[in-house]
Amino acid sequence: MSNTDLVMRMYDYFNEGNLNGIREELFHPEMVWRMPGHHPLSGEHRGVDEVMAFLGQLFQAGIRVDDVHFGELDNGTVVEKHVGHGKLGAEEVLFPTCTTYGVRDGRLADVQVHTADQHLVDRYMWNQFQLKPVGDRLQ
Repeated sequence: MSNTDLVMRMYDYFNEGNLNGIREELFHPEMVWRMPGHHPLSGEHRGVDEVMAFLGQLFQAGIRVDDVHFGELDNGTVVEKHVGHGKLGAEEVLFPTCTTYGVRDGRLADVQVHTADQHLVDRYMWNQFQLKPVGDRLQ
């Protein structure tokens, strides 16, 4: 299976709700997924358990993805471009995004999301995910 096929299979499994297939077949146990920004889902997610929890939250954010295109660089890194769609009230929002996937031992191991409009992504995610009050977070 090519590196691009790994990413395409991840999309297929995600759309089917086959999260166990993603975990068991496609993700390296020591993987890292980096999401830029200043919002509750941003940061460096390490290890398959943390990445799976992050993807579950990302799914709940209500973003639909289409216009997906793939390419593979000469070092085996897969580059994926897509457009995310979401709604903030009546406002339709678009998220042009590029994600790179590094592969190790035949599994996805190093993922970096690159967003075209980080301020819009931050605003959208803060609208979707509210943090508990500080006192509750400190307990």
